[in-house]
Amino acid sequence: MTKNQSDNQDQTEKPKINVVDRRHWVNQDDEAEATDKESLEERYPSFVEKLKKQAEEKDERLKEYINAYKEKNAQTDELRIRLQRENETRLDQFKANLFARMVPILDNLRRAEDSAKSSSDFESLKQGINLVINQFVRELKNNEVQMIETVGKKFDPKIHEALLVTDTDDPEQDNLILQELEQGYLFKEKLIKAAKVKVAKLKA
Repeated sequence: MTKNQSDNQDQTEKPKINVVDRRHWVNQDDEAEATDKESLEERYPSFVEKLKKQAEEKDERLKEYINAYKEKNAQTDELRIRLQRENETRLDQFKANLFARMVPILDNLRRAEDSAKSSSDFESLKQGINLVINQFVRELKNNEVQMIETVGKKFDPKIHEALLVTDTDDPEQDNLILQELEQGYLFKEKLIKAAKVKVAKLKA
């Protein structure tokens, strides 16, 4: 056998060698990356679903709050309308009762007027007028309307109005009401009309 034939035979029959890397850490990074990727893919849909569910729950609660608010407003409007109607009814009843008490006084005034037209008896006319005045005053007192005291009282700007002022030399009469010009009235301590009076003022 020649040398060339021997070399060709060696090249042809050279065995194949497979190298197996048995180091356990070689593929560890690749495996960890693949695991993290799979884990992320598994977690991501569940995280999105959780957010979606929370959003839906919040949306439902918001709708409930809006509906409750609308219902509360409707109840408030209904209550306000009912109270307004009740107040109007009470006010109308009060007016009716007031006018019912005032009508007899008007009837007495008309009778006094008719008497004055048909008779020259001024004394009877005077008595008729006094009767009407007393009847009117009685109705005022029955409804807690008080007449303001004036003559002999100290002037009080809260309930008195000084139309006239006269000088005085007496210190005790300073700021004292000497004369009532028009009657004043209070309703449950609330001023209806100030009494118009004449007041004494100490000379300077």
